[in-house]
Amino acid sequence: MFFIESTPKKRGFSLIELLIVFAIIGVLVLISMPAIRIYQHNLETSGVIRDLMANLRYAQQLAVTEQVEHGVYFITADKKYQVRRYGTATSTIKEVILPSEITEITVSGLTDANGDKEARYNPIGAVRDAGSVMLKNSQGATTTIEIRPSGFIKKID
Repeated sequence: MFFIESTPKKRGFSLIELLIVFAIIGVLVLISMPAIRIYQHNLETSGVIRDLMANLRYAQQLAVTEQVEHGVYFITADKKYQVRRYGTATSTIKEVILPSEITEITVSGLTDANGDKEARYNPIGAVRDAGSVMLKNSQGATTTIEIRPSGFIKKID
């Protein structure tokens, strides 16, 4: 006994079903875009902070290994900083320009004899003056990097 189907089974999706699925995906993407943009700003800011902390540690490491003072010199008006070597002559090892995402940089407590803002490390790795660096992004979020007298660096959210 054989059964013969009179109508073949449908397989696949109709065009209307596919359009509905794409419309639902489009609505979900539109709803999530503001959250993605905020996340992107915060991600970029955390990358800048991570780089600044790495450069502070780099200056400290150079001061200890070369037994010559090194430091991170902040130029707040131009939103940039430089890693410098202080030997017989001052030389700039590296210069970092902060991205437009960072709207404000505030340095407190880190000053040298000329009143410049810098974290200057001596040959044993301690910083001359303790202080902090505060970065503010375009979303208004601020993060502070604290530099202690021993040279220890800590991020404070």
